[in-house]
Amino acid sequence: MRGVILLGCTPKVGKTYCARLLIDAMLRQRQQVGYFKFAATGVSNIEQSEAAYILEHCRVNQELSEMLPYTLKGKGPVHLQARREQHFLSEARVTERFAWNLATHSMMVVEGVGEVVSPLIMERDQVLLQEDLIFKMQLGVILIVKMSASALNESVLAVNYLKSIGKSPLALIINGYDQRNYAHRDALSLIERCTQTPILALVATRQVALKPQLDLHELFAEHEVEFDLD
Repeated sequence: MRGVILLGCTPKVGKTYCARLLIDAMLRQRQQVGYFKFAATGVSNIEQSEAAYILEHCRVNQELSEMLPYTLKGKGPVHLQARREQHFLSEARVTERFAWNLATHSMMVVEGVGEVVSPLIMERDQVLLQEDLIFKMQLGVILIVKMSASALNESVLAVNYLKSIGKSPLALIINGYDQRNYAHRDALSLIERCTQTPILALVATRQVALKPQLDLHELFAEHEVEFDLD
């Protein structure tokens, strides 16, 4: 597998921060890993984007312009902002930019746009969902769950949807986890049991390094695929 995408069950789950931690962990294992995102909203220029944050904190050896093909100034869903600004995503441009990154990196960590179900273009004559690009790019899915009272329900619904479209998550990352909190420990057990999906890592507030519970090489090697632009 040459690419994984981080998807969130709900908004504000910490995808960018978890991407940073995952990339750092892979770099420590001497993997040639890069970062990519289809589009960003709510940024007036690329220097204010999530890609710029990753470039500042991780040694990914990339040009900022290659990490993020599209920026949209308005906040909100990509398809709405693209319509308002008349700046629609091109599937060809996104996939070509992704392939360009793969030429110099053995592995790409893609930060998802919005949540699991996220339209990128939703017009009368064209529809492009995030999952269309996930299949096109042959990306494995890592699901990020923000620990909360509703985390069990959110994770089960998200995992079941991904399974229904043939994209069972490789693993889960639990963000905002507090080992001292009994409710968190109980929810963690229930999430793993009900989703039947392994936990890749537990991320506490202000945690500075990912501590993988799974072997990253084995996790990605088990699902080896090649990205084909055609």
